Amino acid sequence: MGRTSSGNDVKLIQTGIRLARAKGLGGFTVREVCAESQVNLGMFHYYFTNKDNFDRALLSTLYESLLKNIRVEVSEEKSARENVLNILLAIQRFARENRRMLSSLAGDVFSANTKIIDFIGRNFTQHITLLLTQLERAEKEGSLALHDAANAALVLVVPLVFPQLVAGLDERVTLPWKGKVRPSVAALFSDKGAEERIRLLVNAVFKGEK
Repeated sequence: MGRTSSGNDVKLIQTGIRLARAKGLGGFTVREVCAESQVNLGMFHYYFTNKDNFDRALLSTLYESLLKNIRVEVSEEKSARENVLNILLAIQRFARENRRMLSSLAGDVFSANTKIIDFIGRNFTQHITLLLTQLERAEKEGSLALHDAANAALVLVVPLVFPQLVAGLDERVTLPWKGKVRPSVAALFSDKGAEERIRLLVNAVFKGEK
């Protein structure tokens, strides 16, 4: 028989998401998430066994919310260009809201943490598949300016996500930015100009409508 939920598992996950967004995945303990959730330690172990399993469940919950937001915005009735724009906006919002957590995950990836890399590779690529599907549609329709859909995806995703990783790292470490760079990095936290920057990226990979 599977484990039945009393709601405590949901409370733990929601508290974990809040703590991860503030401190990164490695920034809080099991005891801390239990105390803030007002759920006893035994129940935590009943549902998740250990912190690694809890982190995976937390990430899966967050990722499913991203996919849900993308699916709401994407349809065959819309042009490939419009769908790509909406997918990128959803990814950007997700990256901004979770920037501290994502910056700590990026550190694990760059340090060649094979467990994290394998987990991400197996569970967190569907948004790229959805993006590629629309870019491949644009390629077939002749509206893509770049050589192919994969090249376009790289042009779009790297400059979209990387600034949020830097912003998340800066909040955790306080990097030594000089001059006018500091307020520009700080602006990423609210990111009022996100849509403008994303439209510039979309204009770079699609023909027309500049």
